Amino acid sequence: MTSSAPCSIGACRRATQLHQALVLKHQIEQLRRLKYRPTGGFTVSSLADAHPAVTWAVLGHDRQPKLAHAALVEACRPVIVVADWPPPVLAPGAAIALDVHVVSDRHQPLSGEVTARLSWDGGHHSWRWHGDIAADACARAGTVSFVVPDGPGTLTLDLDLVAGDVAATNRYVSLIRA
Repeated sequence: MTSSAPCSIGACRRATQLHQALVLKHQIEQLRRLKYRPTGGFTVSSLADAHPAVTWAVLGHDRQPKLAHAALVEACRPVIVVADWPPPVLAPGAAIALDVHVVSDRHQPLSGEVTARLSWDGGHHSWRWHGDIAADACARAGTVSFVVPDGPGTLTLDLDLVAGDVAATNRYVSLIRA
């Protein structure tokens, strides 16, 4: 018989806030990529807690930001660079293809460069695309295609967009596990 002790209040708080931040990031990025097909936005159902509690609010009862607040702010920037979400756990040797998009809410078109950098213990690979993004549009920059490396560890996809005075970054992290 095995027994596991419950997590500490601090550890549980951090775990729930990390999960909330990831869920918000994922959902908002997906909705922004749809760009009016069929949705034109989203709402935050609970901005601040009314009392100390574990809720979906992004601000605590003391109005201090939870981890999801930063995820909300980043996902709502006027211009973002996003990828298809990689699975949280990847098997060595799996073939993966992730589309990369730029979403712009600006009223002017942009012209720029997107860089994708995939890194893991002992290696990395990068891609670069140049192109235009129409005003108030979502444009596919390219596809990151790779075979998951053999060694266990962390696989990180970093995205960077530079388009005139606009810069945007994003990061996705997965675990490589047999």
